[in-house]
This record gives sequence, C-alpha cells and structure tokens, in this order.
Amino acid sequence: MKKRIKTKRRLKFRYKILFSMTIALTTFLFIFNLLYNKFLIKLDNETLINHLVDYNLNTKKTHNIFYDIVNLNSTNFLLKYTLGVDSLKEDGEEIVDGIEAGYIEDPYDNTIKDPIVYIYNTHQTEGYQKSNNASYNITPSVLMASYILRESLNDLGIPSMVETNDIAELLRVHSWKYSYSYAASKILLEDAIKKNPSLSFFIDLHRDSSSYDITTTTVENKKYAKVLFVIGKDNPNYEKNLKMAETINAYIKEKDAKLSRGISQKGGSGVNGIYNQNVSPNAILIEVGGQYNNITEINNTLSLLAEAIHHYVKGES
Repeated sequence: MKKRIKTKRRLKFRYKILFSMTIALTTFLFIFNLLYNKFLIKLDNETLINHLVDYNLNTKKTHNIFYDIVNLNSTNFLLKYTLGVDSLKEDGEEIVDGIEAGYIEDPYDNTIKDPIVYIYNTHQTEGYQKSNNASYNITPSVLMASYILRESLNDLGIPSMVETNDIAELLRVHSWKYSYSYAASKILLEDAIKKNPSLSFFIDLHRDSSSYDITTTTVENKKYAKVLFVIGKDNPNYEKNLKMAETINAYIKEKDAKLSRGISQKGGSGVNGIYNQNVSPNAILIEVGGQYNNITEINNTLSLLAEAIHHYVKGES
C-alpha cells in the first residue's frame, strides 16, 4: 500500500514538472513572438550588405537591433549554402581544391535600367572562408561578392547587373563537365548582351586558391584581399583587354601597391587563353582574394575595386 502511494506521488510530481515546463515554454514563445513582431523592420540594401560582411548590426546607430530576418529568408539568401571542394586545372581536369558554396539567389532582385557593367562568375560557386559568418551558416562565394560589387557600382552611378542564372544547372542541362564552365558562361554572357545592348564592360569575378599570406595584405590596420588580373593572350585583340586591366590595376596600386598581385597574361597550350574576353575589348577576369579570405576582407577590397572600375568607365565615356 505504501509503495502505491509513493508511486502515485512520484507520478504527480513528474506531471507537475512537465506541466510547469510546458507553461514556461509556451510563455517564452508568446513573449518572443510579441517582441519580435513589435520591433520587426524592413531591411534596405545597405543593412543587408552589413549583414553579409559581418559588421555590427548597429554600426551607424540609426537602426534598431531587431532586423527582418524573415525578409532575408524570403530571398533564400541564407538558406542555400554548403561546404565542399571545387577547382579546375587549366587542362580541364577537375581536382579537389578549395571551398565550394551553393548557388545564392539575388538578395536584391532589382531590375537595373540600361546597365553598362555586366558582372558574372564562370566558376560561380568558388567559396571564401566562412568563419566570420558561422552564426549565419553562410559560405560566402564569388557570386555573393558580385552582388556586393554591383551595389557599390550602382551607388557610384554606374548601372550594373549580375548574371544570376545557375551555371551548374546549365552544365547539367547540356551534360557538360566542369571543364566546360567557360563555354557555359559565354552562352549566358552573349544572351545578356542581346537582351541588354547598353552593356559595354564585362567582369568575370573569381577567387584564387593560394595561401592566405599570398592573397591578403594590411593597409592602415585594415585587412584587404589582394586582386589579380588575368588576361588571355590567345584572344586576337588581347592588348585592348590588357589596357583595361592595366588602368584599373594602376588605380588600385596608387592607393597602395600591396593591394595588387599584378596582371597575369596566359596563353598557349594547356591554358584557356581567352576566358571569353574576345566578346569585348572591355572584358577582363579579376581574382579577388583566395579561399582563405573572409567576406569582410573581400568587401574592403570590393569597395576599392568599385572606385577603380568607376574611374575606368568614366574615363572611357
């Protein structure tokens, strides 16, 4: 009899604990939802970029600390990332080398009227170091960098667009291997030219796979990812493309020579040698940093790169 009473008491005690926990959890969720909706605000482009580059959410002291994460999720911007490997030898052999990021949808999705700069990524999923964004589970990529560069150029009055079609999907549709990436990106590039006759400048944004010390420098206590320009010498008119690279490179080096790794001219057997630069004398390939750079270092460089491109475009106009 005593055992039965004790057993009933223990069960009552457990039920009381379970009931109390349920009440506490329900109360927490209710309060959280109430506060969340009360302080919910919309994100503008600047706020979104600050999110991406790991800045303090209240840097300018003009925004409330509660941000519209739902708005971020609605673009799937924070939902389509993964870690992996991706690289390509010049002879077309695929090797395991570096970080691969999943396709990232355009977080802005704004139609730019009469764009003159076309930014694309032949190796669209080349990834950067994700440690600075671990809390958001983000693997930054060259595609993300393209979105940031576009916004910086638009802010400077240079109407720009980013190629948002999924190149990996295009490769799958044609049953092409990764080594056909330049063929795939050329299809998208030529289609963009047909649809946007205003386009005059073309930038293929990549990242290198070199070590951190090679791809990074410090200027005035601020870290930057170095830039490297690649020009295909098998393009019959490569000298004009080279001029564009030299002009932009000179602007960057004027700020600080350490920011640039120079211009690499590639041609002959065993390399691509053209890199789709035969579509225009104003087409270049730029490697911004490497796989070990974080998005803050990339963003620092992109701001300067946007200024350099602005300088070149205005000089050509």
